[in-house]
Amino acid sequence: MMTAREFNDPNPDPAASSGVTALPSPRPCHVLVVSNHWKKADNRTFAAVWVDRQVTALRALGVEVSTFDIGSSHSPGDLWAAWKGLRAEVRRLRPDLVHARYGTITAMLCVWSGCRSLITYAGSDLLPGAGISWVRTWVGILLSNLAALKADALICVSGQLRRALWWRRGAARVIPDGVNLERFIPIDREEARRRLGWPADRRIVVMDAARDPVNKGLAVAEAAMERVRGVFPDAELRVFVGVKPDEMPLHYSAADALLCASRQEGSPNVVKEALACNCPVVATPVGDVEERLEGVVPARVVRRDAESIAAGLIEILRERRRCNGRQAVLGLGIDQVARRVVEVYLGVKESLS
Repeated sequence: MMTAREFNDPNPDPAASSGVTALPSPRPCHVLVVSNHWKKADNRTFAAVWVDRQVTALRALGVEVSTFDIGSSHSPGDLWAAWKGLRAEVRRLRPDLVHARYGTITAMLCVWSGCRSLITYAGSDLLPGAGISWVRTWVGILLSNLAALKADALICVSGQLRRALWWRRGAARVIPDGVNLERFIPIDREEARRRLGWPADRRIVVMDAARDPVNKGLAVAEAAMERVRGVFPDAELRVFVGVKPDEMPLHYSAADALLCASRQEGSPNVVKEALACNCPVVATPVGDVEERLEGVVPARVVRRDAESIAAGLIEILRERRRCNGRQAVLGLGIDQVARRVVEVYLGVKESLS
């Protein structure tokens, strides 16, 4: 039987909770966070690290957090076992609420767990376009929206995602995932390249596309780079592969630009992290990208075609200067975002009295 456990990060991010001031004692609430990645051999995936960091930040604020892993299997038998196990843990732990850190099946199990529930929607749980089958996509979206009808509170990581809800849009709070501003800091580009072994003189664009190349737009990015090389023959595209989360600030600082060519996103965390490192961004208008890039110079929001992407990149690569992006994300520190999540927790807890 699956059991809840206290979060134990096998690859801790030592800066994840630094600078976070705990809330006054006693602990404001006890939350059971539900996800589906802790049982994996390597839980430091890009999809999981945002959940892990938020759990760490919540604990640093004094919230009592337990976790439960529903597993990644979609077989009816395994899902039934997951639901029974979750309900058993709710009876044993008696948390104030259960927090589903995704929609679809995760959300449905949580809203029927026998406890007050909160759902955080992250992207493909409400938006079509990810690299999965049409049937699976729309079944997941249907489950996400049905779960919203029963949940006690809803969080969407962007306004675009909130607008994608079929019902209860007005009840949803928009709270993006936060950025560890003490970890993601600007580093001198030449120093970052020296440490990574990158050539100092080449124009380098970085991109997160290895996990889902279709949705992330790898093909259109490569087509755009062909056009870019017509102007700058030395330009190259480097896709993040096997980069540890703690090494990401080096890559953002070493790059001349981050490219986000996605066709669907909730609130792309790579954009916020790049901005925290003052890395210029060229991005399609997905999620909250337009909001994040407002007032950022140099940066470009472009159409999702090779010609438009290339034009944006050429402008950035011609200047080869850093942007003022860090100023734009100062309000999204991981501790500040965690406090906003705690406000939602307390609202649900107070509704019980």
